[in-house]
Amino acid sequence: MAKTKGSRRGAPQARSRVTPEISLTGLVLLGVVIVACRFWQQGFLPEPFYYHVSKSFMDFYTPAVWANNSSAYSQQHSLYPPLSFVVLRIITLKSCYALGDLGARDCDWLARLFLLAIFCVNLILVFATYRIANVRTALPRTIAMGLGLPMLYALERGNLIMVCFTFFALGYGDLLRHRWMRWLALALSMNFKPYIGLVAMPLVIKRRWPWVAGVGLLSVAVYLVTLAIYGSGGPLEIIANDSKYAVAASRDGFSDLYYATAYWPLIRLLQALPPELHLASAPVAGFWSLVLTIALRVAQVASLACLVAAAFRPHGVDVRRLGALVAGVSITAFTTGSAGYAQIFLFFLLFFEPWRGATRITLLIATYLLCVPLDHVFLPVGQERAFSYLGGREVLTHYGVSVGQIIRPGLLLIIQYGLIVLNLGDIFQTRGQAAVHRSAMKTV
Repeated sequence: MAKTKGSRRGAPQARSRVTPEISLTGLVLLGVVIVACRFWQQGFLPEPFYYHVSKSFMDFYTPAVWANNSSAYSQQHSLYPPLSFVVLRIITLKSCYALGDLGARDCDWLARLFLLAIFCVNLILVFATYRIANVRTALPRTIAMGLGLPMLYALERGNLIMVCFTFFALGYGDLLRHRWMRWLALALSMNFKPYIGLVAMPLVIKRRWPWVAGVGLLSVAVYLVTLAIYGSGGPLEIIANDSKYAVAASRDGFSDLYYATAYWPLIRLLQALPPELHLASAPVAGFWSLVLTIALRVAQVASLACLVAAAFRPHGVDVRRLGALVAGVSITAFTTGSAGYAQIFLFFLLFFEPWRGATRITLLIATYLLCVPLDHVFLPVGQERAFSYLGGREVLTHYGVSVGQIIRPGLLLIIQYGLIVLNLGDIFQTRGQAAVHRSAMKTV
């Protein structure tokens, strides 16, 4: 009888925990529906989707030209290892690329099919992974991950980050049973986007030496094999291209602000006060520039301190949670411009957190809000008459400084501070608590 009463008391509590997430998922879906309606009316995806509406999928087709004519490093100065170009050679119709990237976009049906297929595969993969972690929250979190703004933005751009995410999810999730398969998945993700190596840093801190060795050796093996297949992209070439990119500062302030993941583009605009962007008076701009800079610097210093503390007290480290902190730091410190799709790695790790405790709930709410694909322009910057590739007709687009450009970096900063709090709690818990924590949660 006592068990029955306990189960009756527990059942409503379990349902109540899911209810807020269902509501937040409904907000994400409402955003998708509104975007679809606007697209139907206007013929192009509204802000925050990319404002050059004639360039949909070009993150895929332009590098595919380089892949098919072997110019990725010699002429285009690519920053990435050869794996991306080897894959692009395999999944594209070479004859289409004699027409250039725009011509190839109309010609290469196989590439379009591949983009749609990998998008659907990721949806299934995310659901299966989250279902292992928690059956009740798997569906809402899958919807937010798979149909939220970062993933939809990546699809519209046609960015290979979606393929990188496939292997990242396999490596950091629990679907693959054999360790070597997870090592290979992480190695492949690192060869698509080398900055994924930063997210693997907790494996070193946690002293998971077999994982570190396995992932490291397989990463080198994948690199050498794809280097031999593609024929260029050696270490010296990539280092030289990285150096050129590092000194070539962006001169387009609004482009950097458009889907920024940190306040640095806004800070630069506030300091420059360009006449076409009447953001604030000089005193107000100076004040907010200082406040935002301090907030970002404090977060960076606190995150670094957290990583140092974890290195000295690795027994309590949660690999996924510390990996989320590293991903958060990378996103708020280094990425600029329209790189908001890089949030998919952070969000994937965050959605393993239980809906419990004020800090975790705050992180999850912020993550759901960042998945809502809506925005509102309050300061028009320009308009452009262009052919909408997705709409299939000529349209008059309009874009500008929006509410989301101000709020989204703030939500990411809240997430970073929250992860600092959670990781410090893990690091400084007692050894007994750490043992209970490890046995209660499946990690890599």
